[in-house]
Amino acid sequence: MELQRYESFGEFEDAVVDVDLKVRLLGPRDGKWRLGHADVDGITVQQGVETVPNLCEASGWPTHLMFLLSPGTPGPTWLNGVPFGPGKVGILAPRRGFVFRAAGPNEWTTIALPLTSDLLQKDNETGSVLRAWCRSTRMLDATPAAVRALQQAATVAAHACTSPTIGRALIEDAIAGLVVARSRQPALGRPGASPHAMCDAALSRFGLMDGGELDAARLAGLPVGPRSLRSFFHNCFGLGPKQYLHLRRLHAIHQALQDMGEGLASIAETFERHGYVYSSYTLARYCAIFGELPSATRARQAKA
Repeated sequence: MELQRYESFGEFEDAVVDVDLKVRLLGPRDGKWRLGHADVDGITVQQGVETVPNLCEASGWPTHLMFLLSPGTPGPTWLNGVPFGPGKVGILAPRRGFVFRAAGPNEWTTIALPLTSDLLQKDNETGSVLRAWCRSTRMLDATPAAVRALQQAATVAAHACTSPTIGRALIEDAIAGLVVARSRQPALGRPGASPHAMCDAALSRFGLMDGGELDAARLAGLPVGPRSLRSFFHNCFGLGPKQYLHLRRLHAIHQALQDMGEGLASIAETFERHGYVYSSYTLARYCAIFGELPSATRARQAKA
C-alpha cells in the first residue's frame, strides 16, 4: 500500500475513509501527514502516519464494524481515554462516536469489515461475538500474538502483490483468531459509566453545540458529576472541559477563515461570532495551535 503525503490536517481529514472525522490539533503546530488505503475484496484497510499531537473526533461508518490497531509508540495513543499497548485492539461500533488521541508521532491501521460479511452472519461463536461488538465501542484485550497476526494480515492483504480473495481470507481468519484469543475476564471494581459510552454522549452534545441547538458553554446532561467529568475530559481529550471547548472554538474559527477567503466579515468579527474576544491572548492561542496568524489563514485560502 502506498501512503500519500498531506501537508495539513485539513487535507488529511478529507482523505480518511469509512469514518466521519474531524482532526483537532493539540499544538504547537501542524505537521506532515501520510495516509493510504486499499480495498481488499470489500474489506477496507487503511494506514496513517502522524507527526504532531492531535486528536480525531470521529463516528464509525454505519455499514462497517472497524478494528483500530495502534502500537502506542513512539508516542502514546488512546481510544476514548483508554491507552493502546500490546494486546489492545480498538473495536469501533457502527454509528458510535469515538476519539483517537495521540501525544506525538504515531501510526495506526484500521480494518473496516462490512456488516454483510459472512463472519457476522454465521451461527457460531465468531458471528455471535462480532454482532455483540457492533452494539458498542470498546478497547479489547487479547493475546499480543493475536493482535500481531491481525496487523500482519492487514499489511499482507493490502500489498499490491496479494490477490484480493486471498487477502480477504487472511483478514477474516485473523479476526476469527482474535475472537478466540480475546480476554474473557470480567471487569473488576465498582460498575460505572463506560468511557466509550461517555465519549459517544459527549460527541453527540458537541454536534448539538455545532448546530446551535445547545449552549456551547454547557455540558449538563452527561451522566457524571463535575469531578468525574474533569477526569474523563483529561483522559479522553487531554484537556479539561473548558479548555477543550475553547480548542474546538479555535478550530471553528480556523475553518470559518478558510471558508470566507476575502469575505466581508473581519477577522475580529469572526472571532467574536464564535465566542472569542479578539485580543492579543486569543491571537497567541491561535498561533500556538495553527502556527500562523488568522490573517495568513484567510490570505492563503483567498489565493487558492
